Amino acid sequence: MRAITIFVCLVAFSYAKIYNQIRFDSLTRLSPQTATEVIGFGAGEDIDEKAINEAIRALFAQDYFSDIVADEPSAGVLRFKFTEKPVIARISFKGISETERDEKYLPVFGVKKGEIYDLRRIEAAKKRLITLAQSEGYYDTLVEVEPTFEDGRVYLEVMYAKGSQVTIAESRFNGANSFDKSDLQKKLANKEAQFMGWFPGRSSGTLRLLELPYDGARLTDFYRSKGYLDAVVSDPFLKVDFDTYFATLEYDVVEGEPYDLDKIAITSTDRDADLSYLIDDLKLREKRRFDIEKMRSDIDKIFEAAAQDGYAFARVLPDIRKDEGKRLVSIDFRVTYGKPVRIRNVIVSGNYRTLDRVIRREIYLAPGDLYSLTDLRESKSALRRLGYFESVEIEELRVSESEMDLVAVVKETSTGSLMVGGGYSTYDGFIINASISDRNLFGSGFAYSLGLDTSKRTRRYEISLTNPRVRDSIYSLSFSLYDTHYDATTYVRDTRGGGVTLSRRFGRNTNAGLTGSFSNNKNEYDDPDDFYVNGRTKKLSLTPYIGYDNTDDYYTPREGIALSQSVEIAGFGEDEEYTRSSTSFAFYYGFQELIDYDLIFRYRARFQYVDADIDDINKYPIGSRLFLGGTRSLRGYQSGSVAPYRRNADGSVAKDTNGDPRYIGGTMAFNNSVEFSLPLIEEAKMRFALFYDFGAIGDKKLDMRRSSYGLALEWISPMGPLQFIWAQPIDKKPEDTTSNFEFTMGQRF
Repeated sequence: MRAITIFVCLVAFSYAKIYNQIRFDSLTRLSPQTATEVIGFGAGEDIDEKAINEAIRALFAQDYFSDIVADEPSAGVLRFKFTEKPVIARISFKGISETERDEKYLPVFGVKKGEIYDLRRIEAAKKRLITLAQSEGYYDTLVEVEPTFEDGRVYLEVMYAKGSQVTIAESRFNGANSFDKSDLQKKLANKEAQFMGWFPGRSSGTLRLLELPYDGARLTDFYRSKGYLDAVVSDPFLKVDFDTYFATLEYDVVEGEPYDLDKIAITSTDRDADLSYLIDDLKLREKRRFDIEKMRSDIDKIFEAAAQDGYAFARVLPDIRKDEGKRLVSIDFRVTYGKPVRIRNVIVSGNYRTLDRVIRREIYLAPGDLYSLTDLRESKSALRRLGYFESVEIEELRVSESEMDLVAVVKETSTGSLMVGGGYSTYDGFIINASISDRNLFGSGFAYSLGLDTSKRTRRYEISLTNPRVRDSIYSLSFSLYDTHYDATTYVRDTRGGGVTLSRRFGRNTNAGLTGSFSNNKNEYDDPDDFYVNGRTKKLSLTPYIGYDNTDDYYTPREGIALSQSVEIAGFGEDEEYTRSSTSFAFYYGFQELIDYDLIFRYRARFQYVDADIDDINKYPIGSRLFLGGTRSLRGYQSGSVAPYRRNADGSVAKDTNGDPRYIGGTMAFNNSVEFSLPLIEEAKMRFALFYDFGAIGDKKLDMRRSSYGLALEWISPMGPLQFIWAQPIDKKPEDTTSNFEFTMGQRF
């Protein structure tokens, strides 16, 4: 009967005819209107067998159906009957915790609830889970997916039986005589197990199966970096004892002899350009041992010089000639320029929140511009300095011999946060610093902040709003209001005020501006005398400033400098009258390229000087004087606790009735710090830093000196940057107030 039915259908469709009605039965995934558009014809048209077959293929291509049948149930009616694929209603994992499932395995599985069940996708998902296990060193992992079908839905149960983890007990390098085994091991992804392998920097010996095919090439590359151009390293031979799951790795090595570099040349093949001036700046040196890693670095350097004039597709090919008898090698870097390249289009990708224009205005290449490698790199640094993105890449897509597209691929990070910091000291008690802020409000680039600092003795409220690029121009505008209270035992100072700042960008890294501020201050002293006088003061000030910043990242810069100079001029007919100069400098240097380790050196310094009558408490009140101490100036000492004191007639420090020093503040202060930051857990963006701080303060001369050293834990957490600081004062004096532990959030490292 089935064969007859098929025959009848074929006969019915063997010639073109007109159907007055087209029906779609059992169709829920597509509307009849959409299905009609897919098949390409409608009622009242001449329809033949070929058109019907093409319609079925087009419907199958929608990937919603497991079966489609076309027939003619009555005269003038063409019917399509559908059997739809089931929808995945639930995915469960057997043998895996919910946390692991959600955070680790479901993203790799790649099949989601609500999607259409497709056996091919399920098989691909199983392979991905097995690959994940292999990357973690687990051998013989078994993954099975059991579907249960019910009313057009399917329930998937993933049975994940993780295999045994293979440990490399021993590595052998047969024929390797010129280098220690430890030197060779360092270059491999699969290392021999070491004592205390769980400790950072030690090897656990876990087999990384996916990396194993590349380890032989890594060893070959190591030999060539030492001048052994004839070295041959075999593919690794892995022998596993499946009773213990301990493995032995063997490599056969033919070392040969090392080569020295005889001559270096740089030639251009299609353009009259002389780049030979670069030879003196290359890492390779004549009459020294050849190093393939230095050669690669030199290729990059030559390419940079060639690409500066718009030759984005320039190629640098090293022509290496060996003299095996003399064990010498000569190298000719041959540069092929091609045509000058212009930018066709700039595309922004990955920004789900930040507006395209906020990103584009930091890219120094626009459609029609001639390509510039310097502009490209500075664009990346400018985007990273914004602090809006976790990562920034600008991809170069070749369109033709003379055109390219730039694709700025960003991965956004949280810019709005609740920032909390604090500490404890016997002087201030518990200290809490908190703020709600967003550096990229609604993706517009606007920044706002609501801040609170409070302790037993201090309180500060502040609100600020900043537009860093007014109407996408080179000008920025910000406003701030604040209310502070400071109880210094011997005096209390309350300040209310606000300010406005207008600045302008000069070039790519320089900003200059002017801040105007006004405050109304109330000073109350518990123990007034000829120096401490009760009363109110008003301050009106103008502060011109200039700053330069070419660092490569907002939170963790690895190169560049940041410096600024400001001069606050207070007076203009109001009570407080002084001039304060502040100079800041920061330098960052990463050692990754030199030592293949992400060590960062940081140096920061600040010098402040005030021209004022220190004996006139109204013109230069204590609240405006200079103090050191705290996380931003001198760690290990309580914030604001390092400053000149009043002295008794015998030279001793004057104290109030509570035994606290009576500060008079300073007119000159200098503080600086030296830090070495090292990676701790790279996957978690966690680092630690060793630091030394030095500060000096005084009136007219820097005669009060303090220093400290310590350790800081740095973590770019989901809540924002966190820093935990353990500091130890070096030259503490009896009257000093110290603080051995503090933490901050939201602060640039």
